[in-house]
Amino acid sequence: MSIPYIGLALQIVFVLFITVFDSWRAFIINHYSVYPPALFELSLGLLSTFLGIYGLIKGHKVTFSLLVIVFGILICLFFIFVYLLPEAGIPPAIPWLYSKN
Repeated sequence: MSIPYIGLALQIVFVLFITVFDSWRAFIINHYSVYPPALFELSLGLLSTFLGIYGLIKGHKVTFSLLVIVFGILICLFFIFVYLLPEAGIPPAIPWLYSKN
């Protein structure tokens, strides 16, 4: 199996995790913490991006590798948007630079 296909498989796992298995994700967030799903999603995004970059460097299907890189970066931006940014006065799910002043 080519390296970019592994990145694509990780991206498919991400999409399934936020759509089909969203009830599992909500259960984990409600009963445990927001950190496990958030770090899992971030790791999927970073791994798929790195696998796309590796595939691009090795020359495995260059356009497909670029597509995997772009969607990996979009997954990382999804992490930032959902977990690190406040929304309408509601503090972010993962408080990192948020102060209550």
